[in-house]
Amino acid sequence: MVSYQNISSQSDREFADAWRRWHDDKDRQFASEYGFLSVIGLDWLHDGETVAVPDFPGEWRQDGDTVTYTPQSGKVVTVNTLPLNGPRGYITPTDEDANVVDIVYRDVKAELIKRIGGTDHYAVRVRDPQAPKRLNFKGTPYFEPNRKWVVPATYVPYETVTDVTVDASLSYLNHVEQAIGELEFELDGKPQRLVVFQGHGAGRGLVLFRDGTSGKESYGGARVLTFDVTDPKSVDHIDFNRATNLPCAYSQYCTCPLAPASNTLAVAVTAGEKLPAEHDF
Repeated sequence: MVSYQNISSQSDREFADAWRRWHDDKDRQFASEYGFLSVIGLDWLHDGETVAVPDFPGEWRQDGDTVTYTPQSGKVVTVNTLPLNGPRGYITPTDEDANVVDIVYRDVKAELIKRIGGTDHYAVRVRDPQAPKRLNFKGTPYFEPNRKWVVPATYVPYETVTDVTVDASLSYLNHVEQAIGELEFELDGKPQRLVVFQGHGAGRGLVLFRDGTSGKESYGGARVLTFDVTDPKSVDHIDFNRATNLPCAYSQYCTCPLAPASNTLAVAVTAGEKLPAEHDF
C-alpha cells in the first residue's frame, strides 16, 4: 500500500505518471473481452414462465428459487467448457444476491444473475465481445490528476458488521451491502465521514459516494473508491483522483448499488472519472 508520505514525496510529474498508468490499466481491464462494455442485454425472468432471450439460443424457466435453462437443439453451449446436452436447473436461496452461472455459445456468454429487492429476482445478462460499446471505446474522461485531492484520512473499522440496504441503478431493485467501517478526513477544513462497505475480495474496502459534481460532470448514482483495509492502521489517506465510475454509468444493463444518502459530500470533488461518453440512456 502506498502511504501518504510516499505520495507527498513524489514530484508532480511522478505523481501524474503513476496516476495515468493506473487509469490506463483500469480502462484496459474494463474494456476486456467480457467486461461490462460487452453487455448487450438484460432480461428479467418471471416466475412460472418460459422465455427466450434475444441473442442467445435456448429457453429459460423460473419456478420459485429454481431457474432451468434448456439448450436449443443443434446449438452447442457449454458450462465451464463442458457441453450442456440437456436442461439444467440452478437453485439460489431467496435472500441471496449472486451471479449464478455463465453459459457460453460460440463467443457469446449468458450470465444468470439473481438480485434482491424487486418482484422478479432472476435475470439473464448477455455479453458479446463484439458489442459496439466495447469496440468503439475510446477511454473514460477524467479530471486532471491533482495531488490536492490526496487527503489524510483515518479508517475506523466497526466492531460489528452491519447490513445496509441501498438503492440500485435500476429503480425496482436494491442491494444489501455490509458496512465495515468509516473513513474520517477533512475537506476545506471541514470534517467528513464516509461509510465503508465490504469490497470484492477479503480485506478490500469500498466507498460509494456522491458530491457536487454528481449528475453534472460525473455520474449521478455514485463514484467508487476501493482500498486495502487488511491493516486498518495503515490506511492514512484517501485519493479522490482514483474515484472510478460504476459499470452502470456506461450501460443500462447493470444492477449497481448506489451511494447511500449519508455518503454525500457537500463539496464538488473535481477529481477522478467523469461521466463517460457511453452514458447515452
